[in-house]
Amino acid sequence: MPKNLYLRAGIYWARFKVRGVEYRESLRTRSERVAVKRLAARREEAEDQAIYGIAGPVGWPDAVVSWNAAIGDSLADKTLKRYLVSLRQLRPFLDHLSIQDADAEALKEMIKARKRTGVKNATIRRDLTALSSVFNNAVDEGWIAENPTLALNRRRIVPEKVVRIVLPREDMIADVFARIPERMRDMCELTRETGLRLDEVTNLKHTALDRHERTLTVENGKGDKVRTVPLTAAAERIIDRQPRFIGKPWAFWQGAGARITGVSSRLAGYTRRMAQKAARSGADFEPFSHHDFRHLFAVEYLRRQRGSIYDLQGEMGHDSISTTERYLAFLTPDQAKAAKSGVAQRGSHELRFGGTPA
Repeated sequence: MPKNLYLRAGIYWARFKVRGVEYRESLRTRSERVAVKRLAARREEAEDQAIYGIAGPVGWPDAVVSWNAAIGDSLADKTLKRYLVSLRQLRPFLDHLSIQDADAEALKEMIKARKRTGVKNATIRRDLTALSSVFNNAVDEGWIAENPTLALNRRRIVPEKVVRIVLPREDMIADVFARIPERMRDMCELTRETGLRLDEVTNLKHTALDRHERTLTVENGKGDKVRTVPLTAAAERIIDRQPRFIGKPWAFWQGAGARITGVSSRLAGYTRRMAQKAARSGADFEPFSHHDFRHLFAVEYLRRQRGSIYDLQGEMGHDSISTTERYLAFLTPDQAKAAKSGVAQRGSHELRFGGTPA
């Protein structure tokens, strides 16, 4: 019998010591030749781990379980839910791998396969963010030396699509507002007045309003960030005309006081039908979304000199100033200069307290 091998019920087992620690484990074979090879490989793994701190193979599912236990309450519920959706969708590509084998090359192949099935780049980018969180935990556990997602050039592999901003015309807005429910119209108008995203409007609670300071606090913005924006007189009037549902926190609600949902799809349905009708009659109509009112807010904010481009970045919750700078294209040269110089403050006081700047 070769050294460090023994038989148990016809199956070869390994028995060896590394730095005083004894290892006994099945090699899962009845072949002596295969057992000798597996023993050498297993002993090398044990020596690497004991001497150099290199971890042995850890299955991807085990790595995800470890990550889930480690994050605890560090992620907001919305973020955790998004991560879990991504990780569940990626199981067919990763479950058969160890955390060590899920390297940058494996991730590139996964991205190619996802693209072939029609998955959008934005979704793949969200998937990579979820994977990065798991890999960071694996680095902390000592299973891998570095996070492989950091080796990927995301701008080249999954570039972000820059959506061209088209502002809806006032006459088209008026046509839509004449046909949609009043509460939906008010939600659009509130976004136009404050720059809130749709989910920030639907998540708006009465407790987020500070009437004394004339501010509105966004508690769970994009990236689970908190920001405070000025509450204009017009925004207050929009909120004040919403009926209160006793015992429920939402400024906008449906049914038995539940948070309102489905606004985006319903508004899209209205504008799509109006566009189809206009096309049949030869009229001019372009569909628009709730998000377009956020674009209108940004452009009107700069045109009316409510603040600088940097003030606008803060109010909209943009991570990068380059995102906010897209709105400079809608300004005159003088307006753009004022916005970038940081002196565009003329209209802010009047708008906040009920006036109308020239």
